[in-house]
Order: sequence, then structure tokens, then C-alpha cells
Amino acid sequence: MPVASAPHHPRPTTPVGRPGSVRAAGLASPLPIAGSAAASAPGPIGRILTTWLPPLLAAVSWGIGLVAAEALGFGDVILWALLPTLATLVIRLGLTRELRRWGAGHPRLIALFVLHQAVLLVAVALNPLACIYAFVGYLDAPRFLRGRAVRVSVVLTALICALGQTGGFGAIAAVPALFLLLVFVNVLLSLGMMHMDTEREREVVAREAAARELARATSENAALHEELVRRARENGVAEERARLAREIHDTVAQGLVGVIRQLEAVPQDGLERSARQRILTARDAARESLVDARRAVDALAPQQLEGSDPLSGLAELVARWSRAHRVVTIFDADEAPDPVPHPHALVRVVQEALSNVARHASAGTVEITIGDEQRHLVLRIADDGRGFDPEAALDETGHGHGLAGMRSRIRETDGTLTVDSAPGAGTVITARVPR
Repeated sequence: MPVASAPHHPRPTTPVGRPGSVRAAGLASPLPIAGSAAASAPGPIGRILTTWLPPLLAAVSWGIGLVAAEALGFGDVILWALLPTLATLVIRLGLTRELRRWGAGHPRLIALFVLHQAVLLVAVALNPLACIYAFVGYLDAPRFLRGRAVRVSVVLTALICALGQTGGFGAIAAVPALFLLLVFVNVLLSLGMMHMDTEREREVVAREAAARELARATSENAALHEELVRRARENGVAEERARLAREIHDTVAQGLVGVIRQLEAVPQDGLERSARQRILTARDAARESLVDARRAVDALAPQQLEGSDPLSGLAELVARWSRAHRVVTIFDADEAPDPVPHPHALVRVVQEALSNVARHASAGTVEITIGDEQRHLVLRIADDGRGFDPEAALDETGHGHGLAGMRSRIRETDGTLTVDSAPGAGTVITARVPR
């Protein structure tokens, strides 16, 4: 008796998201990410500003300060200011090296940055025009630091710049209100620029997220479009095959039924033996043609799939065939994927394979299994019949045992079909259909 499995339940799948990276725009470093160990590499303009601008500003500020001091008569002080100015550049080299090694926000970087600002404060105290170089502190803060330390560094840089803009500690004592006003303006401008940069970063991140979402939606729409086209094509093919089945049934099959009845109604008495034999031969040929016509109708219109899931329809088809031909048939679909891809093609392959077993194999047992292997549905039909040579079975037109038809139907699904058989060794037909 045939054994049919219960319908296979779908296996749950869990979508796995991939976090997108956050990149900075403009000259600032990337937005801080928890656990980040390295800073993103700046762009070409960023490399120019972080590599060549600081020493250039240091040289310009010291040179202008020297010229101004010589004119005012205290050039010796500016000469002493060269030492802390050069020291800040050396510390910057250490900051850059530690940034590549440890990443922004590391305690080593914080310590070096504090040392850099302290030495810079000495340079500005000796040469107020060193505040020109102090401007790079606004660029360095988000590059080397993270979190609250960035804002603290910006305020400290604003104080150092205001010290130089006022004219040094002596000028602060003389005009403290000017110093406080410059500190307020510097802090306000720097924090405002930081806020604008943060908003720009957020806009960039939002645009990148929107672009990723658009790409995902576009991919899904393309997949849905392909699925709709595939289903429309399958429905069109199914409708055309159903129409052909009706035409064959209403014309060829009915005509053969009429021919058989007319041949059966011919009186046998009084006919010569040769005439009776020709009538019997014609009647048998008409009956075989009628069987072939009905088989074609069944192949073109697989009603067993209508109103049921594909696995149940296949199980019913196999059970009916087993009862009709008295062949032990085993049907196993426990490992079948859900949903079943291209069910109509699978039904027609099973129909053709069972038809071959009935007509040629003289098998005692047929085993049909459906499984899931590497994103492919695998249909395997094996019998213990007499077997055959697949190459020798092909006729002059390249058709034999319905193999060409089965291969054609599986090829329409972008799948493959293989036949393993030999005389006296049974036959195994394996179809692989992509999911």
C-alpha cells in the first residue's frame, strides 16, 4: 500500500540584520561609537588640514610674532617662545601616532592632549600671536577625544585663543572685560560650529539609512516583480495546457471512442479470418491511442493540485496510480520544503515517471521521496524494475521513455534532471528544482 506523509510544516526563519557603519562628513571625525577602537581615516582635505596646516600656522604665528616683537623692542621673548611652539609640534606627532595605535578617546591620547594644550598656553603667554596656531584645537578636539572631553577641550581652546587675542596676561589685567568678551564669543562660535557639524552628521546618517532602506525596498520590489512574472507565466502555461486538454478530450478522445464502438459493432459472422484479424488489430490500436490520449489529458491538466496543497495532491496521485497498477508505492515528503516550488512541473514529472514504470519497468516497488537540499527541492523516483540504457532508449528524434519531456519541464524551472539506470538494475530519476 502506498504510504503518504503528512503535509510538511514551514520552518521558521529569523532575519539577520547587518548594522550599517556611520561615517563622518566634512572635516570632523566619525560620530563616536561605543567600543570603537580606531578612528576613521580622514579624506584628502582632512589630511591636509590635520597634517600640514598645524605646522604652517605655527610657523606663521611665530614669524609674525617675531617681526612684531622686533618692531616693539622685545624680540628676545619671542625667541624663547620658539621652544614651546616646537614642543607642541612634537607632541602632535605623538598624538597622531597614538591615535593610530589606540583610537580616539584613549587615556594616553587624553594625557598627551592636555600636555599639548598646557605647552601651547606657555607659547601664547610668551607670544600672543601663537593663538593663530591655537585655532587648530577646534579641529583636534573631535579628532583625538570623545564625549564630554571634546566640549571641555573646545572651551579650553577658546580660553587660549582669547588670551592671545587680548594680548597676553598683562593685557588681561589691564582690560579683563575684553578677555571675557572674547572668551564668550570664541566659546559661542565654537559650540555653534560643533552643533552645526553634529546636525550635518545626523543628516548624513539619516540619508545613508534612507539609501539603505531604499536599496532594500528596491531589491524586494524586484524579487516581487520576478515572482509575479513567474506566477503569471505559470498560470498562462497552466491555462493553455488545460485548454489543450479539453480540446484533446472533446475531439481526439471522443473520436477514438466512436471508432472503437463502430469497430466493436461490426458483425464478425461471415468475415474471413484475415478481415476479422484486421478489425481486431484496428480496435486494439484505437484503444491504445485512447489510453495515450487520456494520459495526455491527465498530463496537461493535473486536477489533483486544485483545492489542496501540492504534497497532498502528489500523495493522492501516487495512491491512485498504486491502486490502479497494483504496485507497492512509497511516498515520503517529510523533508520537503514549504512552500513547494513549481508544483505543476513536479506533478508532471511524477506522472511521466509513473507512466514509464507502468509501461516499461515491470517493477514491484516504487519509492518517491521529496527533500530539501542546499536551497533546492530534490525529487527522487526509484523503482526496482528491469531498468534500461538511457542513451540506447533515445529514438531518432531524441525522445525516449518521456525523458525529453521531463527534462524540458524541469529546465523551465532552472532545475536539473538526471537518470540513473542500467538493464536489470532498476531506475532512479532525480530532479533538483531551485527554491
